[in-house]
Amino acid sequence: MTESLTTTLGTKTPRRLLRRVFQTPAGLIGFVLVLFWVLAALFAPFFLEPQANDFDTANPLAGPSLEHWFGTDALGRDVLSRVLVAARLTFALTFGAVIISLVLGVFIGVLAAVLGNGARQVLFQLIAAATAFPSIILALLLATMLGRSGTAAMLGLALAGVPSTARLVVNLTATVAGADFVGSARLLGVPKGRLMWRYIVPNVAEPIVTLTVVTMGASLMMMAALSFLGIGVQPPEYDWGGMIAEAMKDIYSTPWTTIGPAVAIVSAGIGFSLLGEKLAELLDPRGAVMTPGRMLRRLARDRGRGGAPAAEIDAAPSSRAPKGELPQDVVLGVQNLRVFTGHGDDRRELVRGIDLVVRRGERVGIVGESGSGKSLTISALAHMLPGLLEAEVDAHTFLGTDLRGLSRSRLRRIIGAKMPMIFQDPMSSLNPSLTVGRQMRDKLDAHTSLRGAAAKARMIEALENVGIPEPARRLRQHPHELSGGQRQRVMIAMATLGDPQVILADEPTTALDVSVQAQVIDLLKKLNEEDGTALVMVSHDLALISQVCERVIVMYDGRIVEEGPMAEVIGDPQHPYTRALLGAVPDLSGGTAHELTTIDDYSWNTDAYRAAHPVPRHTDSAASVAGGAR
Repeated sequence: MTESLTTTLGTKTPRRLLRRVFQTPAGLIGFVLVLFWVLAALFAPFFLEPQANDFDTANPLAGPSLEHWFGTDALGRDVLSRVLVAARLTFALTFGAVIISLVLGVFIGVLAAVLGNGARQVLFQLIAAATAFPSIILALLLATMLGRSGTAAMLGLALAGVPSTARLVVNLTATVAGADFVGSARLLGVPKGRLMWRYIVPNVAEPIVTLTVVTMGASLMMMAALSFLGIGVQPPEYDWGGMIAEAMKDIYSTPWTTIGPAVAIVSAGIGFSLLGEKLAELLDPRGAVMTPGRMLRRLARDRGRGGAPAAEIDAAPSSRAPKGELPQDVVLGVQNLRVFTGHGDDRRELVRGIDLVVRRGERVGIVGESGSGKSLTISALAHMLPGLLEAEVDAHTFLGTDLRGLSRSRLRRIIGAKMPMIFQDPMSSLNPSLTVGRQMRDKLDAHTSLRGAAAKARMIEALENVGIPEPARRLRQHPHELSGGQRQRVMIAMATLGDPQVILADEPTTALDVSVQAQVIDLLKKLNEEDGTALVMVSHDLALISQVCERVIVMYDGRIVEEGPMAEVIGDPQHPYTRALLGAVPDLSGGTAHELTTIDDYSWNTDAYRAAHPVPRHTDSAASVAGGAR
């Protein structure tokens, strides 16, 4: 696969950012309009305020001329000068309202992503109730209650904008908060504050930036509307809305007096809209393109740098001594695992009484069709179930430690370092807004004392071990700059940064092509054989599992229907569902006339059948150990 030539904007300077803005007509026009009014707001009061306040009672309501481009008002004051001077107060009030609204809205929206389910639902309902009222009506009401002034209008407009901002951020963060990379960060023990501002906010930054800049244009009009209605800025101060309100008294005889402030409002609004769209595009790390010259220079620089000596990772916290319920070579054991959704009468059991034991260095495969509960099972093993699901278990031990009742911090220290999880889609498993090195460093920060050059050397070593070329350069890249196979290798490298005893792999090759699948499978087997790391691999592909695993567990409808050594299960399947799975594997030797096996009789999926036919457990099945340990 050809390597992407894109790079993040995070390393760009403001000068380069402006250069990218100027590359499109829309960006250039937006920037020029915004820059003009910002400069006017900053400097016009210093130079034009005397002229803007100079009364000329002999020349009231004069038409446009070379001396007065937009004419004069009822007191003979130059309209153009007043428009330029009014830009400062207009922008100050509008900018203040937008910033207050944005800060409060983003905080509430992101907070909803990290709260518990109960608090999150309460917050959702409050936001929904607040957004039921039109923001302009809320702004009018709040500004009137706070007192008619520019400050009151700013606060009213700010508070009225909080619900809509919070709702947008809640919707954005809801998807991000459920992503695999956020779940991994939770498991690693990343604090909630860092989780909010490093893992969630950067991934919704593009629409938030768009919202901020575009909202400036809309807020300008709303602020002008409040002043136009007499609720905002009060005389002798004036802004664009107040100027239009004053000019409306003579609109039929001297309509040109409204043109100046109206043009100012419209041009500023258009400028912020165009600039907001362009900045949002540029701030997306996937949108910036690296030129071939820059790419070659970076490659040459990387090859010229020497790496620091590799450093060994600190050992993760040791577990308590085994209690003796399971044999010494068992690293992971779970008895009667159940996963539920819903509450009360709506509660449903999705995983139904799973017994699982994994020995040191063993490769165990879990197979079944979609919805069989295999992914939920290993998610429950890693304490990474989605928020709406809950698990119950009679026994759950890892390296001799009973995981039931442990605090979240203790679980993260144990599981995050010693039982990593590799997800199905490597793109959603990695944070698209952070570089590979930043994400790997988070794991080192959470589970080791390595910092600085030693941490970088350890990350480079991990990437080298999984066969990623030029690892020093990959650390500075974002996930979108890597191929699918490289992203999955990064996930495996991150799994090896701690002291993994069991790797949980949830269909790690589904999103990859056949050649890359083979490379990832070989890599997982290499880790297992060289380091003695046990592997629990989930897949719907029985043929793939047969190439990797020594023991197989067949699941259907949240239950184990058969398990045992791979050769015995494939050679002599006992359960009808296992036979159907094997029969569904295409056999090209039979020609096109060969029909795939289908399941027409589900009589075996009943309580009566299960009571009369215990789960087939082939000889030397580790599950029999779990049953005897009860």
